[in-house]
Amino acid sequence: MKKQDKTLAGELDIPKPKELFEEERLFNEINILRLEGYYFCLDPKAAAKRVSKQSFVEYLKTPEEMVERPLHIEPHPTYGYPGVLAYKILQATMKKLSDYGYPAPENVSFSQRELARLCGRKSFGGGNSKEFFRASMQLNSTKVWCSFYDKETKEWQAITFYLIDSCLFSGKGEQIQQCVFHIHPSIIKSLNNRYALCLNYSRMEALEPIAIVLFKRLFFHFSHLYSQQKNRDFSFTKDYGSICRNWLGGIKPERYKSLILSNQLGRHLKGLRQVKLIKAWDIEKNSEGDGFNITFYPGEGFFEDYAHFYKKDRQLAMQFARVSDERKIQQPMELVSYFYKRLYQLDELEEAIFSDKETAFAAELLGKYAFSDIQEWIDYAIRKARETRFDMKSFCGIKVYGNEFWLEKKRRTKQKEDEQEQREAQQEHRLMDEYGVFRRDTLRKIRANLKAEELASIEASIKERAEAEKRPAIGLSFLIRAQADQVIAERFGVPSFEQWRHGRA
Repeated sequence: MKKQDKTLAGELDIPKPKELFEEERLFNEINILRLEGYYFCLDPKAAAKRVSKQSFVEYLKTPEEMVERPLHIEPHPTYGYPGVLAYKILQATMKKLSDYGYPAPENVSFSQRELARLCGRKSFGGGNSKEFFRASMQLNSTKVWCSFYDKETKEWQAITFYLIDSCLFSGKGEQIQQCVFHIHPSIIKSLNNRYALCLNYSRMEALEPIAIVLFKRLFFHFSHLYSQQKNRDFSFTKDYGSICRNWLGGIKPERYKSLILSNQLGRHLKGLRQVKLIKAWDIEKNSEGDGFNITFYPGEGFFEDYAHFYKKDRQLAMQFARVSDERKIQQPMELVSYFYKRLYQLDELEEAIFSDKETAFAAELLGKYAFSDIQEWIDYAIRKARETRFDMKSFCGIKVYGNEFWLEKKRRTKQKEDEQEQREAQQEHRLMDEYGVFRRDTLRKIRANLKAEELASIEASIKERAEAEKRPAIGLSFLIRAQADQVIAERFGVPSFEQWRHGRA
């Protein structure tokens, strides 16, 4: 057995134990965890036969009882049923969302090299690009009808959606270099509500898809049992047929224990033991004698990860790579997409792969100008091209109208600034007029209530000072009135213009 384990380690290229502790977090949204076993078919031959809508029945636990709920998966007739590569791409997407940090965005960006590495491939060049495109479109076009748990409301909701709402691609010829996936908002909302399972990506990344599925499901159930019992001496038992149907995408169950191990699950179970998620397993006949139960025993790796991720909320600490990807990959492709939608007056672009030259030019522009300014440039260029009957065929064509656009934008900006200054000046004058009316009315009321001798004393003091300063007789009465009003305003707390405006605001 030890010899077989060493051979297995070589086949899977599993990291040495000391490397497993240099963990990377993967947050797997729990509704998606539940759907994976129905949504993906991990048997390529069986996946090829699933050309129509697949209907299942889920058993969901509510506070009152276990209930049956329908679940339907409808593949696209051109791209087919999501298979192994689509599953790997989804795992890569969840990993990238985990790296971005909370709050998770709805868009995920990849370079070709990065996505290939996360999917366990050297590249997606040549023929691999076609496979990658097809698998991505499976995620974009396979429709799901299911019950979706909302952690915020604590209710189950019937929902219809696509895991990936839209895809953007750029490349050269048939080779895709970059891509952006827009994840369905319900998934992102749930993820941001922390309805997710935190997993040690370092333990999982070298495993095959079937082993990864088992890893995630077992960690989920182990965590639930351990959180209740707080005792390491426990196990988890699951019907083998149910594992095949509901966890592993409907793979065909084997009839004999020996075939389960030799043809199907043996090497995957050994892989889970090698990364220390489990320490052992048992496969036994069920009580009816018509199938098998598999019992799993948690390994030291599970307890290490649980302590690391779920004690003191450490599972919430995430890395932040989002801004860089948005600037380098997502926003350039969004600008090119915006250009073609405006050019051809489309709401959506289907199967669009933009050229590297276009996305590189968009990235260059983003290094100089704001995203919204470039969108204005695009709108201006397309409008002018139609007016001048210029046949603009690519995003780079907006260069033709660059100088003209920026001069026009500068003129419009200056005009807006002048108009804004004029509006502000007019508003200031209106306020001053209103304040003048307010002040005069207030002072008139105060004067009416003043004793005659008090008012005479104020005015006499002002007159005496004016005569001492040898003020001319002409206009002296107006001066006395104005200065008397100022004295009265200060004595009785009449607000100044700034105080009045602040109180008004």
